[in-house]
Amino acid sequence: MEPVAVSKFGGPVRAAVTIPGSKSYTNRALVIAAMTQGTVRIVRPLGSDDTKAMLGCLRTLGVEVRETADSWDVVGDVSDVKDREYDLDADLSGVTIRFLVALSCVVPGVQVLHGKESLNKRPIGELVEGLRQLGADIEYLGQDGFPPVRVRSSVLSGDEVVMFGAVSSQYFSAILQITPLLNGGLVVRVGGEQISKPYIDMTIDTMREFGVVVVNNNYRTYTVAGGQQYTARDYQVEGDFSSASYFFAVAALTGSTVTVRNVNPHSAQADRRFLDMLGDMGSRVVLGDNNITVTGGGVRAGAVDMTDCPDQAMTMAVLAAFADGKTTISGVQSLRVKETERVVAVETELSKMGIRATSTPDTLTIHGGKPKAAVIDTYGDHRMAMAFAVAGTKLSGVVINDPGVVSKTFPEFWSKLAGLTRTNIVFIGMRGTGKSTVGAILAKRLGKAFIDMDAEIVQASGMSVTEMVRRHGWEHFRNAESVVAAAVGGRTGQVISSGGGVVLRPENVAALGESGLFVLLEAPTDVLAARIAGETDRAALTNQPSVAAELAEVWRQREDLYRRVADLTVASGDRTPEDVAGEIYGQLEGKSK
Repeated sequence: MEPVAVSKFGGPVRAAVTIPGSKSYTNRALVIAAMTQGTVRIVRPLGSDDTKAMLGCLRTLGVEVRETADSWDVVGDVSDVKDREYDLDADLSGVTIRFLVALSCVVPGVQVLHGKESLNKRPIGELVEGLRQLGADIEYLGQDGFPPVRVRSSVLSGDEVVMFGAVSSQYFSAILQITPLLNGGLVVRVGGEQISKPYIDMTIDTMREFGVVVVNNNYRTYTVAGGQQYTARDYQVEGDFSSASYFFAVAALTGSTVTVRNVNPHSAQADRRFLDMLGDMGSRVVLGDNNITVTGGGVRAGAVDMTDCPDQAMTMAVLAAFADGKTTISGVQSLRVKETERVVAVETELSKMGIRATSTPDTLTIHGGKPKAAVIDTYGDHRMAMAFAVAGTKLSGVVINDPGVVSKTFPEFWSKLAGLTRTNIVFIGMRGTGKSTVGAILAKRLGKAFIDMDAEIVQASGMSVTEMVRRHGWEHFRNAESVVAAAVGGRTGQVISSGGGVVLRPENVAALGESGLFVLLEAPTDVLAARIAGETDRAALTNQPSVAAELAEVWRQREDLYRRVADLTVASGDRTPEDVAGEIYGQLEGKSK
């Protein structure tokens, strides 16, 4: 992929962005699903290099996974693994090789686990020693303490493991996840300090969702009682806070207001703590319903501890470059054994920007001021690319080399970043809620163009919606609607009134949502029935005997889709369109351009 020149914002923006599913939760769910009898449906998983590495390794072992448009169905489990040799390629995914080294110890066969060169330089020695305490037969095929390894054991036993906690929380997660396949319960003891505690919380949280309870004794011991097993279920992957954090950082740095959708405000994810740090710097953080809005207040120098969220230490270092004074970032020891030696990489790239950075084994100190634009090398590291892209929204001329590395965890990062400066307001909801009327009023007040999607379809086809449906059926109309959604979703500066069924197709939501913030207008179905009872030009949606019955049935079918998509929900039942538009205008303060 050619280098990317990041576009500097012309000034503060007000925008929204939808974040994909969490890599950490997706990979945990995949491993646990492989140890679960019965079908596990993982809904909205993240499709990235790291998760595809995990998926590929599980399939190599013989675990059947079926992919659909918005889910991965794990229909097989480790009982399908045969007693033969396997070659498991983890690519560049540290979590994949660590989780699967542990899993390989409790399944039949002989597994050789390895990855690309940089992955084979990442340590796994403490994990191997922990597994050996339980009887694992693991052989290093190169340098001791590092991949590749060969695993020959298929049964583990023992009631206690001791591992040092200062290198990686993934070692603990790997062993905790396989405990239901051990003979009896297990106590895992932490030597020294446990780093990245929120990642342990995520593992315990995911195991609990599948029916296995882990008792956490203040991150000193983890106890899993024997006799527990995972239970099949549908599992919804929440949005990824690591991905979201770059957009929170952009808001803080540029004074913008960015609403990040598809994030759980009360998530256990480690990078959720990054929000608190931005708040301490002066940004305003507003928690919504599956969304979070950050209004940037600039950046300030100080001392921050990134022990629990080290993945965002590089982002913090970039922000600190713009802060007058000295910022000391502690808790960076684990960054030295990631995709690259991240501390050295950050020091090197900041020096290109005229910013001095110094370090100790566990701290990184940034002497902030007035950074200048530079061409940034990424060292094959996705987080280097995304962290330094944040600087490009403030400085004209920042260029990111090898930008394709973001595919490891966030393939859509560059389009999402560009989308921050192209925001629309998109009305969704049932027929009769007032989308067109309210939308036209709001567009005038905001100084934006108004687009009625149904009117666009009518103009293009030369016939009314009712006539189109009568002649060709609803599927023909839905196809025409998707064409219009793709076209108008790529424009800017608009208020868009959509048809009631636009949310039925994910591609419509993706097209309109790439540059738009969704506003759901909601009213009781009996109010809507009374409102449209006299209209004769609306095509029937169901075979229900009355308008009221039809609306109730359609709402039942679509309510979950509407609520899943909506960023704002506004009641429009017994109010004037002017009042509804006024309320939306007020709510959009800080959420729209």
